[in-house]
Amino acid sequence: MPNNREELEKQLRAKAEESIRKLLDNLPDKSELTMTDIENLVGEMGQEVTQGATEAIAQGEQAEPSEMICEGCQVRMHKRGRRKKRVVTKRGEIELERAYYVCPQCGVGVFPPR
Repeated sequence: MPNNREELEKQLRAKAEESIRKLLDNLPDKSELTMTDIENLVGEMGQEVTQGATEAIAQGEQAEPSEMICEGCQVRMHKRGRRKKRVVTKRGEIELERAYYVCPQCGVGVFPPR
Protein backbone atom coordinates (compact mmCIF):
# COMPACT_ATOMS: atom_id res chain seq x y z
CA MET A 1 0.00 0.00 0.00
CA PRO A 2 1.18 3.51 -0.59
CA ASN A 3 2.96 5.23 2.26
CA ASN A 4 0.56 8.13 2.63
CA ARG A 5 -2.99 9.23 2.03
CA GLU A 6 -2.22 11.11 -1.20
CA GLU A 7 -0.59 8.06 -2.77
CA LEU A 8 -3.50 5.85 -1.72
CA GLU A 9 -6.01 8.33 -3.14
CA LYS A 10 -4.09 8.40 -6.44
CA GLN A 11 -4.06 4.60 -6.59
CA LEU A 12 -7.79 4.35 -5.80
CA ARG A 13 -8.66 6.97 -8.43
CA ALA A 14 -6.66 5.06 -11.04
CA LYS A 15 -8.52 1.84 -10.23
CA ALA A 16 -11.89 3.62 -10.41
CA GLU A 17 -11.00 5.30 -13.71
CA GLU A 18 -9.96 1.95 -15.18
CA SER A 19 -13.33 0.45 -14.18
CA ILE A 20 -15.18 3.41 -15.70
CA ARG A 21 -13.26 3.02 -18.98
CA LYS A 22 -14.15 -0.67 -19.02
CA LEU A 23 -17.82 0.17 -18.44
CA LEU A 24 -17.86 2.66 -21.30
CA ASP A 25 -16.02 0.27 -23.64
CA ASN A 26 -18.63 -2.43 -22.98
CA LEU A 27 -21.70 -0.26 -23.52
CA PRO A 28 -23.80 -1.67 -26.35
CA ASP A 29 -25.49 0.54 -28.93
CA LYS A 30 -28.15 2.76 -27.30
CA SER A 31 -30.90 1.14 -29.34
CA GLU A 32 -30.05 -2.25 -27.78
CA LEU A 33 -29.47 -1.03 -24.22
CA THR A 34 -32.01 -2.22 -21.64
CA MET A 35 -32.33 -1.28 -17.96
CA THR A 36 -31.10 -4.78 -17.10
CA ASP A 37 -27.99 -4.19 -19.25
CA ILE A 38 -27.34 -0.90 -17.49
CA GLU A 39 -27.77 -2.45 -14.04
CA ASN A 40 -25.47 -5.35 -14.91
CA LEU A 41 -22.74 -3.11 -16.35
CA VAL A 42 -22.86 -0.68 -13.43
CA GLY A 43 -22.93 -3.57 -10.95
CA GLU A 44 -19.80 -5.09 -12.52
CA MET A 45 -18.06 -1.72 -12.38
CA GLY A 46 -19.02 -1.30 -8.72
CA GLN A 47 -17.68 -4.75 -7.90
CA GLU A 48 -14.36 -3.97 -9.61
CA VAL A 49 -14.02 -0.65 -7.78
CA THR A 50 -14.85 -2.31 -4.44
CA GLN A 51 -12.35 -5.12 -4.97
CA GLY A 52 -9.66 -2.70 -6.14
CA ALA A 53 -10.12 -0.48 -3.10
CA THR A 54 -10.17 -3.46 -0.74
CA GLU A 55 -6.97 -4.81 -2.29
CA ALA A 56 -5.15 -1.46 -2.17
CA ILE A 57 -6.06 -0.77 1.45
CA ALA A 58 -5.50 -4.35 2.67
CA GLN A 59 -2.08 -4.49 1.02
CA GLY A 60 -0.89 -1.65 3.23
CA GLU A 61 -2.37 -3.08 6.40
CA GLN A 62 -0.15 -6.16 6.24
CA ALA A 63 2.47 -5.34 8.86
CA GLU A 64 5.53 -7.52 8.54
CA PRO A 65 6.47 -9.23 11.81
CA SER A 66 10.02 -8.90 13.11
CA GLU A 67 10.09 -12.64 13.79
CA MET A 68 7.94 -15.68 13.02
CA ILE A 69 7.98 -18.81 15.19
CA CYS A 70 6.73 -22.14 13.83
CA GLU A 71 3.68 -23.26 15.80
CA GLY A 72 4.65 -26.92 15.52
CA CYS A 73 8.42 -26.85 16.05
CA GLN A 74 8.78 -23.63 18.06
CA VAL A 75 11.82 -22.59 15.96
CA ARG A 76 12.42 -19.29 14.20
CA MET A 77 11.12 -19.33 10.63
CA HIS A 78 13.10 -18.00 7.65
CA LYS A 79 11.73 -15.30 5.40
CA ARG A 80 11.52 -16.49 1.79
CA GLY A 81 10.67 -13.22 0.08
CA ARG A 82 7.25 -11.95 -0.90
CA ARG A 83 4.56 -14.00 -2.61
CA LYS A 84 1.12 -13.33 -3.94
CA LYS A 85 -1.89 -14.93 -2.34
CA ARG A 86 -5.57 -14.85 -3.34
CA VAL A 87 -7.87 -14.03 -0.46
CA VAL A 88 -11.64 -14.46 -0.44
CA THR A 89 -13.46 -11.49 1.14
CA LYS A 90 -17.14 -10.68 1.62
CA ARG A 91 -17.02 -8.71 -1.64
CA GLY A 92 -15.05 -11.19 -3.76
CA GLU A 93 -11.49 -12.34 -4.28
CA ILE A 94 -8.49 -10.04 -4.04
CA GLU A 95 -4.77 -10.63 -4.48
CA LEU A 96 -2.27 -9.60 -1.81
CA GLU A 97 1.49 -9.69 -1.89
CA ARG A 98 2.86 -10.60 1.51
CA ALA A 99 6.00 -11.85 3.19
CA TYR A 100 6.29 -15.65 3.14
CA TYR A 101 8.04 -17.60 5.90
CA VAL A 102 9.23 -21.23 5.98
CA CYS A 103 10.20 -23.36 8.96
CA PRO A 104 13.75 -24.75 8.46
CA GLN A 105 12.88 -27.80 10.54
CA CYS A 106 9.50 -29.04 9.30
CA GLY A 107 9.15 -27.06 6.05
CA VAL A 108 5.77 -25.51 6.87
CA GLY A 109 5.21 -22.17 5.16
CA VAL A 110 2.98 -19.30 6.32
CA PHE A 111 1.77 -15.89 5.22
CA PRO A 112 1.54 -13.74 8.35
CA PRO A 113 -0.50 -12.48 10.02
CA ARG A 114 -2.16 -15.78 10.77
